[in-house]
Amino acid sequence: MKEPSLDLFPCGCMITPGMGEAGSLTIISANRYFEEVLGIPLQGLLHQPLVTLLTRASGIFFDSFMLPMLLHEGRCDEILLDIRTPSGERVPVIVNTVLEASGEQLIYWSLFKATQRNRLDQELISTRSRLEEKSAMLEELTRRDELTGLLNRRELRRRADLILAQSRRTDVSVAVLMLDIDHFKEINDTRGHAEGDRILEALGCLFRGQGREADIIARVGGEEFVFMASGLNEQEAVQAAQRLHELAGQVPMAGDPLTISIGISLSSGDSGLTYQELFKRADMALYEAKSEGRNRTLVYNSNTRKFDTSS
Repeated sequence: MKEPSLDLFPCGCMITPGMGEAGSLTIISANRYFEEVLGIPLQGLLHQPLVTLLTRASGIFFDSFMLPMLLHEGRCDEILLDIRTPSGERVPVIVNTVLEASGEQLIYWSLFKATQRNRLDQELISTRSRLEEKSAMLEELTRRDELTGLLNRRELRRRADLILAQSRRTDVSVAVLMLDIDHFKEINDTRGHAEGDRILEALGCLFRGQGREADIIARVGGEEFVFMASGLNEQEAVQAAQRLHELAGQVPMAGDPLTISIGISLSSGDSGLTYQELFKRADMALYEAKSEGRNRTLVYNSNTRKFDTSS
């Protein structure tokens, strides 16, 4: 019976010595797979150093990982390497190697062209990256109010707790400004909910560019918004409120300009006020501001001192 030829194997078959680095190992034998599938003529492959076949990175990987593994385990399975063709093309291959420990100590290689697998791997990596980006976008959307793009109530609560915790550690004051659009129900009833949504969206757009990066501005429901910042004293908080009044007046309106009412509460770093207490005080000041005629700011303290910002 005629002995089968290695040229019939549907993979690259190669033999190299088992001792030495890639730069000193020569290719003793190889089948026609290299020529017919990988485009590497046998004439330019046989008796050449292994380093001429492998890319520089793959040669380093062979020396630093594969050869020690072969000497210790006797084999390496499913290793992804890159080889170079005479034209300079880089071709990914899956390599399995076995070290014949007795006798001449030869390394037997099998190589499979992995262009398709490599392409699929790259597509998987790309798809995973896109999914991670979309997941991050969706995560961000869960933190935002759909209409205004501002933070929503849940995210406000989460960040407020962080700000208050930091305030207690660093003994820095915290200001909460709770604001409400004046006569918003009347606007909805007389001009329609679409007009109400337009006003909310426009106000949200104006508010988004305000404050420092660490400050919070959120829509907490209906026509109610919250601005929260650390490191502001009472005067600075009132100045911030005045700026919010001015921004509200920039919303395009048919008829009277848009106005808002604002309640402010302040917490020093050592006051120990909780989220609920701080926001309740701001809400009480807001209620008083609306009761006194709207379009104004009130600061909560023991006597609810007033700062009238109406025009």
